[in-house]
Amino acid sequence: MANHKGEKVGDDTGPQAGAARRVRFGLVIALPLLTLVPYALRLPMPLPRLTLPVRDYVTKGAGLEDALRASEGQLGTVRVELGAPPSMADVAAAREHYRKTGMPVAFKAYARPGADSPLEAYSLSVAGDGSPSMLTLLLDEAAAAGQARVSIGGRPALGPSAVGPDRRLVVPITAADSPDAGSGGAVVVELEAGPPESSRTARVAIADASPGEPRVLLATRRTGARSVIEALRPVRTVSYDELGGAGIYRYELIVLDGPDLSSLDGGVAEAIATYVERGAGSLLVAVDSPEVGKPGDCPAIEGLLPVDLSPRALSRLPDVAMAVALDVSGSMYGDKLSLAKAIGLELFANLKATDEAGIILFDEEARWLYPLASVGRLDAERSLAPLRAGGGTRLFPAVAEAIGSLEASGMPEKRLVVVSDGITEPADFDALAARAFRSGIAISAMAVGGEYDKALLTRLSAGSGGRFYRVRDASEVPSLIIEDRKSVSRTVFSESRVAVVDMAGRPAGHIDGMARLGPRPDALAFYSSAAGDPLLATRRVGSRSTVVYASDLYGRYGREFLENPGTLSLLDALLDGISGESAPALTVTETADGLALTLAADYLVEPWAAIADGSGRVVANAPFERVAPGHFHAAPGRLPIGSYTALVEDRGRTIARVALVYNGGMEGRPSDSAAVAAEYRPPFWALPRSGSPWLIAFFASSLVATVILRFRR
Repeated sequence: MANHKGEKVGDDTGPQAGAARRVRFGLVIALPLLTLVPYALRLPMPLPRLTLPVRDYVTKGAGLEDALRASEGQLGTVRVELGAPPSMADVAAAREHYRKTGMPVAFKAYARPGADSPLEAYSLSVAGDGSPSMLTLLLDEAAAAGQARVSIGGRPALGPSAVGPDRRLVVPITAADSPDAGSGGAVVVELEAGPPESSRTARVAIADASPGEPRVLLATRRTGARSVIEALRPVRTVSYDELGGAGIYRYELIVLDGPDLSSLDGGVAEAIATYVERGAGSLLVAVDSPEVGKPGDCPAIEGLLPVDLSPRALSRLPDVAMAVALDVSGSMYGDKLSLAKAIGLELFANLKATDEAGIILFDEEARWLYPLASVGRLDAERSLAPLRAGGGTRLFPAVAEAIGSLEASGMPEKRLVVVSDGITEPADFDALAARAFRSGIAISAMAVGGEYDKALLTRLSAGSGGRFYRVRDASEVPSLIIEDRKSVSRTVFSESRVAVVDMAGRPAGHIDGMARLGPRPDALAFYSSAAGDPLLATRRVGSRSTVVYASDLYGRYGREFLENPGTLSLLDALLDGISGESAPALTVTETADGLALTLAADYLVEPWAAIADGSGRVVANAPFERVAPGHFHAAPGRLPIGSYTALVEDRGRTIARVALVYNGGMEGRPSDSAAVAAEYRPPFWALPRSGSPWLIAFFASSLVATVILRFRR
């Protein structure tokens, strides 16, 4: 074929060759830029799973959650050793992790130690009507080929007997098999099964399923005495040191007998509050002395109660010696000083005639306007009116002088109120606060004005056990004074004979000692003193109740009142209302997948399963799914080995509970779970959500483009 004029065969300088070079050049330049587009759009880069590092995890306790949480944000395949074959829930968690992070999850191979135990699974059916519970044991094929023997708590219960073709043994559990009521112990079941020459043994623990187990937990310091609650109901009694591990969710009512709320463990208090708020049970607190504490000692418990831990009126508060340190320095000029005078007037207006009070003024010097003396001798309004602001500020000498005067007072309460903006010469205020704390003097700081030293005033008040207040307007002062006065006062307990009336105001006997408490607006007082102080008050918290009895439960102050038939009938009815659960038929099953619960009840709407441990923490939740009319199933899954309480909750209320033990080591698996695990394969593609792979691709392609362009030149 003839060549066209002006062209050479193989010439790469023609128009077509130039166009091709421009295309190649454009591609080389565009490739790095193209990698920035998915980076900007935050698109994942598909990478073969085999190209990523493998991060191994060994689960501890319940399951996958900790391992998957620890691997979040890390690039690589998550390979988990469960210590058991993966369950349906494990596979679902692996798929959810891949959906959220793009990182595949693989499970390490698990060798089934089938020769160790003849037991594959067990289930315990609790009838709920007090009839014997039924324990079903599922044996493996080798063990089912021989005979089986079962003993419960060391007592022979079955055997030797042949095992049926379904490989199941059914053994009734009676009250005689249970430990002492309220012990919180478990029944040990021993199984020996298989041919004589190769028989194997297994041990499992099941919870105390006796119908007579107490539903009331009483925490007290008087463990040797018998209370009125114990006369009406079976009770398990523990000390306050034991309360944290008593398994509060096993009980429908917790009784705190004469607690010292300031020393109650914070974790225990929070657990009790959660227990009541989620509808798991009710709370009764007996206030039998001032040692219960003061407002603010235990907010978690106080927020539940039908009363405030202070009297209805300031006139019921203990006598106090109160000194007011009033700042009259130049920085208090104008509105600040006017507000300070108003605070001083309100402070003294809210004291009783039996209280002591004094006013110390300070600027560059400290001087008593009125030394500490009886309130009746103090004309605060006439004394404060002519005061004028001026001079420098030295707060330290005034506070030290006031503390010294209060230390010499014999009053049961000692208070120092500092009214200032806190702008002063530096000094060792921490040592001053510590001295006040040691002497039982609470310092409250009331900051006035728009500019004030909050750090100093807070250190001074908090370090002494007092409070810091920000005062913006004179109208706030009366309520702040009342709050401050109550905040540092322990509960008032009066050991004097008072008349008791019921809700209708009818006489209901007498009591020789009771706490003076302030009722909440939503509280219901079944009994009160003739003066209106609540003696037995209750309040609804969600679906449960909290009750306060403002005296002792042992009859020291109110034997006549507690032995009254009307009082006992009301208490009995109140306890019936608090602990009125009727347990449905419930079956607890343990397999290799963990725990499963099945219940029969035709009145449930949205049942939910919660698993609580012995320390009062809810460690697992699972919904009940309707599997047939009136029948529900929930699978909380694997747990750390130990004792638990399963709660059946419906519409915010616990309607049933059962004690259980998770043993672990079961090898039997539900068929649907085994099928899902067998079908599961880790995804081939990893889809990392971070932009790092695209940035790496950008830099790599940029380097390649640079090399190509240099080579072409």
